[in-house]
Amino acid sequence: MQPKWTWFDRKFDFSFPPEKIFDILERLRGTPIRASQLVSGLAQDVLTRAESDDTWSVQENIAHLADLEPLWMNRVNDILSGAEVMREADLTNTNTTQAQHNARTIDDVLRDVTEIRESFINLLTPLTIEQFAMASLHPRLNQPMRVVDLCFFAAEHDDYHLARARYLIDLA
Repeated sequence: MQPKWTWFDRKFDFSFPPEKIFDILERLRGTPIRASQLVSGLAQDVLTRAESDDTWSVQENIAHLADLEPLWMNRVNDILSGAEVMREADLTNTNTTQAQHNARTIDDVLRDVTEIRESFINLLTPLTIEQFAMASLHPRLNQPMRVVDLCFFAAEHDDYHLARARYLIDLA
C-alpha cells in the first residue's frame, strides 16, 4: 500500500521570489503531456479501477485536474482584483465525484485537461512580475498567497494527483 500523505495535511513554503514563476509555468505547461504519457496504452479497466469505493481511479484523478482549473483561474482573478480573501474551494470535490469521468474516454479527459490548462496559461502569461507578487488570503491555509504561490500550489496539486494515478497503475 502506498503511504499516503494527504493533500489536506500538506503545508507550503512560499518564500521564493516572484521570478520563480517562469519555472512554475513550465511545470504547469507539462502536466497535460505527463498525464498523457502516464496513461498511454493502458486498458480501460486499468484507467477506471479505484483502489477502494471511497477513492478515485486513474482517470478520475486526471480529470480532477481539469475540474479544479476554474478554481485556479478564479483565484488569480480574485487576487488581481484586490480581494482580501480568495474564494473557497469545494473541499468535498463534488464536481469530480459526480462527473462520472469513468464513463468517458481517456482521450476526452486528456483533451479537457489540455484545453483548460491552456486557458490558465493564457491567463497567466501576460501578467507582470508585480502582478505575480500580488496576494490574497488563502481561506483554508489561512496564509497570504501570491499569484506565483497559487501557481506553485496548482503545480503541486497536479503532481499529487499524477503520483496517485501512477500508484494505481502500478497496483494493476
